[in-house]
Amino acid sequence: MAVQGASSSSLSSSTRWWIYDVFLSFRGEDTRQNFTANLLEALVRKKIHTYIDDKLPRGGEISEELLKAIESSRISIVILSKDYASSRWCLDELMKILECKDREHAQQKVLPVFYHVNPTEVRHQSESFEIALAKLKDRVKDESKLERWKAALKKVANLSGFTLGERTEPQLIQEIVRDVSKVVKPKYLNDVAEHPVGMESRVRDVHDILQHVGVNNIRILGIYGIGGVGKTNLAKEIYNSFTDQFECCCFLANVRETSKREYGLIQLQEILLCEILGDWSLKVRNEDEGMGLIKKMLWSKRVLLVLDDLDQSVKVKTILGGCDWFGLGSIIIITTRDEHLLTSYNVHLRYKVKELDHDEALQLFCWNAFKNENPNHDFVEITENVLHYVGGLPLALMVVGSDLFGRDIHYWRSALEKYKKIPPKDILETLRISYDGLDESEKSIFLDIACFFAEEEEEYVTKILDACGFFPNCGIKVLVDKSLITIECGKLIMHDLLKDMGREIVRQESPEEPEKRSRLWFHEDVRHVFEETKGTNMIQGILIEFPKQDLIDLNPETFSAMRRLRIFINRNARFSREPTYLSNELRVLDWHSYPSDSFPQNFHGKKLLVLKMDDCFIKELGEGLKNFQKLTTVKFSKCKFLTKIPDVSGLQTLNRLDIEDCNNLVEVHQSIGFLDKLVKLSIVYCQSLSSFPSSLKLRSLATLILSYCERLQKFPEIDSEMKCLTYVKLEHLTAINELPSSIGNLTSLLDLQISDCYRLRHIPNSIHQLQHLRCLILDRTSDDQSQYPLPSSTAELFSSDLSGTAFNSTLEVLDLSGSNIVVIPPEWIRGFVQLQLLELCHCEQLKEILELPPNITTVNTRGCISLESFPEVSNQFEFNTSSLKVRSINLSGCHKMLVNPLRFEEYVEDLEEDCELIFPGNKIPDLDYHCKLKKTRNSYVCDGINVDLVYSNEIKGFIACAVVLSDPSQRSPRNNMHIEIYYNGVYQYTSTRTAHIDPSSSDHVWLYYHKLQGERLKSVEGILQLKFDKDQGGVLIRSFGIQVLRKQKETNTLQDVASWSPCVNVQPSSESIISDLENGSHDENPNDQDLERHGVHLVEKDEGKTRDRDTGVLHEDVGAHLDASSEEIEGWVHLMDGKRRHDEDDCNLEFNWYPQQKRQYSSTMGIRITELENDDENSKEDLDLELKLGL
Repeated sequence: MAVQGASSSSLSSSTRWWIYDVFLSFRGEDTRQNFTANLLEALVRKKIHTYIDDKLPRGGEISEELLKAIESSRISIVILSKDYASSRWCLDELMKILECKDREHAQQKVLPVFYHVNPTEVRHQSESFEIALAKLKDRVKDESKLERWKAALKKVANLSGFTLGERTEPQLIQEIVRDVSKVVKPKYLNDVAEHPVGMESRVRDVHDILQHVGVNNIRILGIYGIGGVGKTNLAKEIYNSFTDQFECCCFLANVRETSKREYGLIQLQEILLCEILGDWSLKVRNEDEGMGLIKKMLWSKRVLLVLDDLDQSVKVKTILGGCDWFGLGSIIIITTRDEHLLTSYNVHLRYKVKELDHDEALQLFCWNAFKNENPNHDFVEITENVLHYVGGLPLALMVVGSDLFGRDIHYWRSALEKYKKIPPKDILETLRISYDGLDESEKSIFLDIACFFAEEEEEYVTKILDACGFFPNCGIKVLVDKSLITIECGKLIMHDLLKDMGREIVRQESPEEPEKRSRLWFHEDVRHVFEETKGTNMIQGILIEFPKQDLIDLNPETFSAMRRLRIFINRNARFSREPTYLSNELRVLDWHSYPSDSFPQNFHGKKLLVLKMDDCFIKELGEGLKNFQKLTTVKFSKCKFLTKIPDVSGLQTLNRLDIEDCNNLVEVHQSIGFLDKLVKLSIVYCQSLSSFPSSLKLRSLATLILSYCERLQKFPEIDSEMKCLTYVKLEHLTAINELPSSIGNLTSLLDLQISDCYRLRHIPNSIHQLQHLRCLILDRTSDDQSQYPLPSSTAELFSSDLSGTAFNSTLEVLDLSGSNIVVIPPEWIRGFVQLQLLELCHCEQLKEILELPPNITTVNTRGCISLESFPEVSNQFEFNTSSLKVRSINLSGCHKMLVNPLRFEEYVEDLEEDCELIFPGNKIPDLDYHCKLKKTRNSYVCDGINVDLVYSNEIKGFIACAVVLSDPSQRSPRNNMHIEIYYNGVYQYTSTRTAHIDPSSSDHVWLYYHKLQGERLKSVEGILQLKFDKDQGGVLIRSFGIQVLRKQKETNTLQDVASWSPCVNVQPSSESIISDLENGSHDENPNDQDLERHGVHLVEKDEGKTRDRDTGVLHEDVGAHLDASSEEIEGWVHLMDGKRRHDEDDCNLEFNWYPQQKRQYSSTMGIRITELENDDENSKEDLDLELKLGL
């Protein structure tokens, strides 16, 4: 059977089946032995199922069989030769063909071929057609039938068809077959995804990639990603989208599986040749012959070829060879799980198929679990739990959704728990394909990551696995290439389903006896092994993580049997007894609440790399630490009995030392200062620490942190240039009063943070030598000390001569919060040409900021109670320096500053980034939409603001404004504000802004401009919905409003503006009231009382007396303020619920948002001013209209 041709995208295709692809209608005496025979041969060669009536007896009426053949054919080819009209049989066939074509929903196609005749001869029945019809007239008594024949000839001649012209017959036949193939040839794939959720955007992405290469080049694209992510379905959709553009198409499915069979590659070569050439009699005897045939027979053909599911085992060259095996303009698509395969074959065009996002995953899951795009009401919460487990993997969403379809909620809960322990078989088998292709060391790496190291730092894990002999520098790259893991921000990330698959592989090593498995992670299995003394030599790694902290009744002999134990990580278990034995194969010993003050005597730890002890009884490490000569990471946390870090000179591989919350630690040995491989040294909250290395000579050190060591009196000397050190943080070192001049040796330092060091009075001039410094923090932000003066040498930074300050051209962040600075001198600050962030919080004596540096983006003066002069902000948020790029100014707590925010909208018109302004105040500016707020359990929320739109791509962004009162009891000034953006009821994304509001008893205004991510919205009519929310605590929201900003347009009249501005959803009661006014239920010129009673407020405008407008009031209904007397009003406002009204008599009125400030556009349209008899143009200029909406 032939399949009906479909559109270029299968995302919305329909299919109908036909018995025949083509019906041939011809005059046998004219063309049977030549043209028709050659055409039939070409069609059959292309596997196009063709009906020809050469075996039926001629004469008389058309048989029933022939009529059924015509009705059951997708295409009828009518070969109109010179004597075609002389055959009553042919003419009756033609009438039946056209009758079938004209039937409703028939979808049949007629292709006329004008063989040695012109279409005009057929259309007008001239030349040979005229003679033939004249002869028939004498033989046919039914004149009406003759007229129907003529009409049929005229109709078919008007159809688009083929003429021989100057071409040869083979050329004409080739063109006919090509066009027929586009319609009927089964190259269009129909077994694509039933619910192609998210497919459209991914197909579009691939098309964009292919367009970067010229269409006349051979384009090879690699599609790669994790198993089950939808690579094959995407390839099918792309294939379908291109089939109409190619005569030669072939989709080779399951290449990996097929190639593993005996003669599998030969079979693939054969399919490729037969599909492209259309000759299914062609046979390939061996791979070499197949390669030769492909190269010889396809080199000039422009092909569309998909090789689905390749891996390294497939000999790709036996199918593709070189790029010169195919004609110019060819597109070759490869799908694989292994990105390295694409590198091996120089495939430079690549597309990684990402998992579905949350909304896409929800939709696909619901189609399978509920046969609907939304979950049933009672299943909403558990659906989210399932999505959290499954993620965005399409295969898993379909498998799990289908399994849960029609089940009750109890089954769902039970099944979800089962999935977490034993993934569904269909998912497991698909995911395991990539794992089975790994070698033994790569498998060990994968299983270790799945069981112990998911989301750990790559560098950290690499060192451990390398010490285990697994060659991770190669192996991890292989896992990445095969999409088994990803590396994000330096961490190893593994999909939860892959992690579960790895753990299931380990579980299958011994399903019933966990002690015979290589790795243990499930807390019940761990408890069974330790409490039942089931330790064995099979166990290589243990992770203990109980749902909550719990006690294990340890038999001390259990560890004695685990002689191959490499990894031991205890997160939250407490052991009843101390171990008497620890394996000397251990590479990681990470033990929370270690129950002894020392290690077992047998344990020498010569292979140990990682030692982490948390909340332990360790007292002194003594000589034991010297034996751990391969240690790279040491961390002691909350070890309250630890008093001393001993000599560590033997630990020449140590690169990270973290000591935290060891309150009784007094001494850190001098040898710490001379470890050549040490990269990070961090000591925090060790309040008793008084003895620290007097000098540091750490050639590899990159990070140094000393915080809350309140008895440490001296910062060490820097013995030599430490070129790797880039980050130094000194916090709450309250006993240190100076820094050594040798700090200048830190020539590569990028970030120097000195916070709350109250006794620090001297910073050496050598700080000027830090020529790469980007961040300098000298602040005091805690509340337990009074404001302190800047260190003397720091004050010298405020000199006008910057020639000696090396970092003035590199500094990007400067924080002088809590200092006693009074004025920021312009000649000093302007020298910091790269400065972007200036923090001056709680500088209570600061009075003036006269100028800002040229590239500043953020200024924070929160709590500067004396600040009264900040010309760069000005009273109208106008920046005097046109090149400034300020995006955030925080003036909270600056009660002497007067800020008029009315120019904020103008300022953000040309911005491409978000922007905010915070200042003291208790009223929000006039905005288009005001919103009622309701209190929930955790926050105040806005029910939502709806804006009806015609073209969403005309939206530039919105200004959100809130009046807030901070909570003085909250120490943190951080408050997260969230605005959720919906379009046509579908969630798009959330815009979150962190507002730092100074705790006080006064109100503040928070203005925030957000540039809308328009690419997420469709350019169609719809409703934009904005919902406001905030985190619990912090601030109280008093009022909230939104101003929607449009992209700039040249508009001179209200009618022009209304043609593209959004309409506003208005309460029905308001609409009916205005309609009553419009329809004449009141006087033509209503009085003030009538209008005010219905929510329209008229304000008399007078030079000397202008009524104040309370912009802080939240309007419950619609109100319009018109600054004109009722006698001078040209019209009143028409408000429609989501509709526009246009009349040719709309007045030519400019719409003003504020008095004395005319705007070029507004987003509050959806109004109409009906022109009255008064034509006074001056009254139009004096009219000031304000529209407020309370939704």
